[in-house]
Amino acid sequence: GLCSSLSVLRRNQRFAPQIRLSTQLFHSGTRAERKRPKTIDDSGPLCWETFEFGDSPKWDRRFDASSTIVASNEEELDVITQKEAQEDKKAAHQLNSNYDAWRQLDPGIVQQATGLLRPYVNDERFAKIENVLKQRTRQTRFLFEDPVNPSNVWACLRTLDSFGIQYVDLVITSGRYLGKAALSQKRGMRTAMGSAQWLTLRNHQSTEEAIEKLKSEGYSIYASDLNPESIDIRQIDWSQTAPKSVSQDDYGSVESNIHDSDRPICIVMGNEERGISEEMRKSADMTFTLPMAGFAESFNLSVATAITLAHLSASSTSSNDGPLRPGNLSVEEYDILLLKGLLNTVNSRTAK
Repeated sequence: GLCSSLSVLRRNQRFAPQIRLSTQLFHSGTRAERKRPKTIDDSGPLCWETFEFGDSPKWDRRFDASSTIVASNEEELDVITQKEAQEDKKAAHQLNSNYDAWRQLDPGIVQQATGLLRPYVNDERFAKIENVLKQRTRQTRFLFEDPVNPSNVWACLRTLDSFGIQYVDLVITSGRYLGKAALSQKRGMRTAMGSAQWLTLRNHQSTEEAIEKLKSEGYSIYASDLNPESIDIRQIDWSQTAPKSVSQDDYGSVESNIHDSDRPICIVMGNEERGISEEMRKSADMTFTLPMAGFAESFNLSVATAITLAHLSASSTSSNDGPLRPGNLSVEEYDILLLKGLLNTVNSRTAK
């Protein structure tokens, strides 16, 4: 390699000074390249705004996915699998109950609670929360179908937040997570979902349940998929999202009889290994692919999510056009999210 070539050249004294300098630069550069990154403490809680990935993201202790599931035989593993399925049900129920509870809050109580908390949040922080909420969208939501890696999901959720997406659905089908490693990863998924305090999440226990819910709310479903019939995302006309026309009420339900382009959109991202399910493929209004020009056959889930968001953002030229439409939350949604933002801020300071 380069070292042996330098050794040969070094024998020629005429090049000795230049070779010594080149060798020094080469080895110093090698040391810099091999220098280990700073170690990230992954023993504490997940922090949404200042999170840094650890040295081993897949087994990050902050996701509760590093605790080993011990089973000496298939019978013990079956018992653990059943217990984990019950935990999935409890987590889904809790997350969805919280979702419904916020929706049902009386606007007067929301205003009153906001007024009580406002003095405990400084002006700079309050302005930050307001600025973020004014860029949130209700036009597009994302759904992740049976993802594997909690670190990937966490990265996706933080990226969605950065692009102004407020509503996210996750399908966690207990029976599709087989083996001790998969069960540990699924456990970490529950932690990631429970820690995404700035987003509004729903948890579905099956793809069928998710599709039924989204269709009843009038969403057009666009799924990322590598099948030959998928369309390049660059060719999608987002102004014609579906043949049926609907609109949303103040918190996600729908009414009919308005223009097609106002129909809300749900983007589906599949499992990191298997992609979307056949059930999702058949139910989607359209499947799309992301353009690739290299030898790699697919993108990482978080990368694919970011690229999809970039395309959606580029197609959203104003708050009244395109798939994102930042700043189109209803007054009720905005007020509830403002109250949640104040609570998150006060709680985070109290925890310290």
